[in-house]
Amino acid sequence: MIAGILITFREGLEAFLIIGILLGYLRKAGHSTCGRYVWAGTVAGVLASIGLAWGFQALAMEFEGPRAAWFEAAASAIAVPILSYMVLYMQRHARGLKTQAEAKAALAVTTGQVVTLATLAFITVLREGLETAIFLAALMTRVSSAGLIPGAFLGLAASAMIAYAIFASTIQLDLRRFFIVTSVLLIFIAAGLCAHILMALHEVGFHVLGMTAWSTKSILDSESFVGRLLHAFIGYHDEPTVMEVLVYFGYLGSMSWAFVRAVKASAPPKPAPHNDSRSPVAIRQKDSQELV
Repeated sequence: MIAGILITFREGLEAFLIIGILLGYLRKAGHSTCGRYVWAGTVAGVLASIGLAWGFQALAMEFEGPRAAWFEAAASAIAVPILSYMVLYMQRHARGLKTQAEAKAALAVTTGQVVTLATLAFITVLREGLETAIFLAALMTRVSSAGLIPGAFLGLAASAMIAYAIFASTIQLDLRRFFIVTSVLLIFIAAGLCAHILMALHEVGFHVLGMTAWSTKSILDSESFVGRLLHAFIGYHDEPTVMEVLVYFGYLGSMSWAFVRAVKASAPPKPAPHNDSRSPVAIRQKDSQELV
């Protein structure tokens, strides 16, 4: 449930923030009537996203036995690069999120292409919905949908309420810090998906470095409540193979390196320290001139 909450919360908040920015700009610019185009695109994007999520879930249920393992591996293999790209992209562009959205809205209004507002809202929602559908489909291969789906709806509802609170009050959200915290958590989820690819391939006969690296079953069984929770969240496995361990920590290491670089690149510039480089003689001369 927690993994579903985190994914839909982050994806939903990103979409709701952009929609809120568009509506806020139109209201400030005196074009509130154009807001109906934004709402139309938003509703269409939500419906399309629900359709995609339903389609992925229906597709997952069609696979059984070895075919199910191949589907698990394929879904996870698609989700990992998308998740990784999203984490790095948002870290680099979080600061300019509002500026970019307002610039696109201003261009649409000034050129009279108001339908562009609906298209922008639709693409924004559909993009986040598609990513969410892929991530949930990959997670469904690891955990029961009985907890994942309710968690997904809870995360979406929480993101909607927080987005509303931000635009309806004076609450200020540090987007950069928010995306840093959620990105760290998503990196662990992606690492777990990487390991799950190997677990699924192991089921269909892929045994390269398939010997057990260690066993923590006596300490924390993967089938226990806590074990399943950690498996969904960070990919915990009580008896991982050597290849799973190498892939898991290999992804964590490489992604952490790329993420730290993105964080440093997106850091706001530090204010230049006040440094009076004038010589003591020049300072005395200026002071004497001011006294005159």
